[in-house]
Formats: sequence, C-alpha cells, structure tokens
Amino acid sequence: AGDAAAALARASRSLEAEYAVPYLAHAPMEPLNCTVRIGPEHCEIWTGTQFQTIDQGVAAAITGLKPEQIEVHTMFLGGGFGRRATPVADFVTEAVQVAKASGKAVKTVWTREDDIRGGFYRPSYLHRARIGLGLEGMPVAWSHVVVGQSIITGTPFEPMMLKNGVDDTSVEGVADSPYVKGLADHRVELHSPRTQVPVLWWRSVGHSHNAFVMESLVDELAAAAGRDPVDYRRALLASHPRHLGVLNLAADKAGWGTKLPAGRARGVAVHESFGSWVAQVAEVSVESGNIRVHRVVCAIDCGIAVNPAGIQAQLESAVAFGLGAALYSRLDLSGGQTQQSNFHDYRVLRLNEMPVVEAHIVPSREKPGGVGEPGVPPVAPAVANAIHALTGQRLRELPLQLKA
Repeated sequence: AGDAAAALARASRSLEAEYAVPYLAHAPMEPLNCTVRIGPEHCEIWTGTQFQTIDQGVAAAITGLKPEQIEVHTMFLGGGFGRRATPVADFVTEAVQVAKASGKAVKTVWTREDDIRGGFYRPSYLHRARIGLGLEGMPVAWSHVVVGQSIITGTPFEPMMLKNGVDDTSVEGVADSPYVKGLADHRVELHSPRTQVPVLWWRSVGHSHNAFVMESLVDELAAAAGRDPVDYRRALLASHPRHLGVLNLAADKAGWGTKLPAGRARGVAVHESFGSWVAQVAEVSVESGNIRVHRVVCAIDCGIAVNPAGIQAQLESAVAFGLGAALYSRLDLSGGQTQQSNFHDYRVLRLNEMPVVEAHIVPSREKPGGVGEPGVPPVAPAVANAIHALTGQRLRELPLQLKA
C-alpha cells in the first residue's frame, strides 16, 4: 500500500535489521510409528495421525483396495506438531509397503535418529526490515523482505493455498500485522527459493518465526523512541481492542513496571494467530552465561473458553515447545545431510529448565479460536526482549545465543 520507498526517504530516521531462524525438526517425544495388517478385502492401520484421509488414500493406492476398505484406527499422537500431517504420509506409506511385501502384520517404529534426520522440517528463514520513524518515534513506513521455502509448493494444497505465487503461510503475521497494515506506506516482499530440503508446517506454522521478528522489531522501535515497550505497543495497537486486552492483562498479572530481583528482567510480546490473541511476559536471568527463563505470564483471548483447563494445558505446552526452539534447537545441513541426530545435539527444553507458567483467559463471547498453536509465537520474542532489557544485547537469530 502507498509508496514505502518514498516514505522511508522522507522519514526523519530509520531502523534497519536482519533476523534469521534455522531449520527445525518437530521432535515429538514418541517417534513416528505405525502398525498395519492387510487382508484380502481389508486393511487396518493403527497410528497417531493428523491426516487420516491422506493416509487412507495412500494405503489404498499401495494395496490396490478401495479407500472404504482401509480402516484407520487413530491413536493418541504422542506429540504431533504438524509432523504427523505429511502430504505424502511417509511413515504410514513405509509401514504399508512392508506389510504388503511381507504378507504379515507389521509394526514400524522410527528411531530418534530416523526422526531427526528423516526430513519434513520447519524451513529456515531470513528477514530484512527497514522501518521509517517520525519525529515522535512512531513508525511511518515499513519495508519488509521475507526469504524462505514454501511449505505448500508441491503439495496437494498448492492449487488452493498458493495465490499469485505467494504462500501466505510464509508471511502470515507480517503482511497482515496491525503494525504494518496500520501504515499508509508499507511493502512486504516474499522470495521462496526451491531446494531439495523437505519442509512442512511446524507448530504455529509461519507465525513461529514471523512473531519473533515482528515483536522484536517493535521492541527495537520502542527503544529507538525511548518508550516503555508496553506503552509503545499500546499506542500502536490503540484501535485493536483484542490485542490490547491480552497485552494489558499479561502486563498487569506479570507486575510490569514493578521492581525485580537483581539480575532479572522482563520482556513482552503480543501476537494474533489462528483466531486467537496471546500476550506473554517472560522473566529471565543469565546464569553462567546461559539464558534462564524463570516465569512466563500468558494472557489469551480465544473467544468463548470452552475448556479453561485445556487452554491452560495448551499454553503450558506451547511455552515448553517454544522455549526449546528459542534457546536450543537448530538443524544444520552439510553435504545434503542433517548433522544432528538425537536429543544430545538437537536440544529441546528439559524438565529442570521449565519456567513457572501462568495462564489467564480474557472473558469473551466471541467465536472460539485456536489454543493449540497461538501460545508458541510470542515465546521467543518475549525472551529475546527480556534479554535486551537485561544485557543490552539485541539477539536477532534463533536459537538465542549471548555474545561473550
């Protein structure tokens, strides 16, 4: 909209920054597994799956049976996060092929090494943003470039979800951000390079990296303007009551502005995804050069709260999942091979590192939104912003690594 380049040239000053996030595995605690029994007129599958219809179709094609002759028994997932929703049904395909070839009932269980090196990763992304500021320190123009693989290209969903060459999942949370859309002059570009690395949705999809970038950038803008991060967001989100609702609730419950023990600081982030709004305040310290997260206060507006206990559990889970990626997880590729193989080098959050998580629900009569994914996006930026408040270091790459 408008002319971002011209508006940037007119701005009194500008902020420019690059952010990067790595490839990520899903790393469910229960490895991928599937049991198959094939008979003359019937095939039974037992598996934890997020894509029963695709699994059924793939099994029908392999066995030569009709889809209605394929019976899928959906077991508890043992963790999914998108990995058990592959468009090619890879681990189900493997089990059906082996059962067909052997003529026996077959149980297939992947090793942890199979899981980490077996593909379907959250893509790596690079962001470059240039934001023009007015005399009051508020943004007047926003130019943002996103580079990363499309998770939709080459899947059965491409005809429906790829519009004019744009994978909306790559830019969700940026192109539709109130910070961007609220400006008359803005431009968001997407570049989707094609590589042979198999990629897939990962819990909270594009929001998983876009929220980290956007909420870190807003904190950078607040610092440039000499404003408190919560007050600055309140000004930017003045016409967005549901953003403000969770922001104010989380800030209040976290005691924003009150004194903390020496060596601790707070950071804040607020983000909308999957029809819900979530704000989080993270309280952190640095212990022996390592980031330690002590407390995360969450506020969610998910419309009508059908099951408050379930919402609390999902937010706790989202914090654990999001912190693993914020602090430790990354995949490195060399010579076409994934270098990490198990939890010793692909780190996830461990029990002794889990912070206290407080969940607060905004009373609402709006239609229900999601709760399984919206708690993940604000985690990394809330921690990164707290680290900046504590140390002065602005960390723009995940996982977060303090400079010596």
